[in-house]
Amino acid sequence: MRVVEGRKLVDMDGEAFARLAGRHERVVVDLGTGDGLFAYRLAARDPATLYVGCDPVADNMVEVSQRSRRNASRGGVDNLLLVVTSVEQPPDELRDVASRVYCVLPWGRLMAGLALGDDEVLRGVRAFAQPGAPVLVYLNVGVWDRDTPLHVQDLPAVTPEHIERVLVPAYERAGIRLLDHREAGPEEIGRLRSTWARRLTHAGRGRFVRLEAVAC
Repeated sequence: MRVVEGRKLVDMDGEAFARLAGRHERVVVDLGTGDGLFAYRLAARDPATLYVGCDPVADNMVEVSQRSRRNASRGGVDNLLLVVTSVEQPPDELRDVASRVYCVLPWGRLMAGLALGDDEVLRGVRAFAQPGAPVLVYLNVGVWDRDTPLHVQDLPAVTPEHIERVLVPAYERAGIRLLDHREAGPEEIGRLRSTWARRLTHAGRGRFVRLEAVAC
């Protein structure tokens, strides 16, 4: 799999990943990590866990990768891995490794798949998780409130009715059981401390839904 190390892209094989994961108590995966800041902040607070941020756009992760490679006194961490991958094609090295999976305010294909209940996307999400692993999704459903961007105009609004009627059975078919869904307030989103969370809550925009699920 392709890993961002500073400004470089390097290959990491299964053996190398197994050695890295073996130095930690567990692995947590953040899908659609964007710039990787959410995963980085979790890693800084929890050195016993290996955090793996996954995103298809390598350039977005360069800055956080550089920060993570500094000395510890300057914010460096040794338990963060930033991987270039799409959710639909998980690297073999990352299949069935995560004791928890996050999808925090995703955008693009990942957001669309989670909102539609797309089988390919959901099976991709499931592929990262160990059986019984929590899967936590935060969606910005306020994107449908005004001036809807073109790339989401054809997506259904993620209402409680849509979740129960469409998403619950779709997630179940993909091996993910939806346990609970509720609105998440700006304070909760702000505590996630991702770049998008900060921008949305600082600007006073966004309505959010939290989906709590588990990999079957």
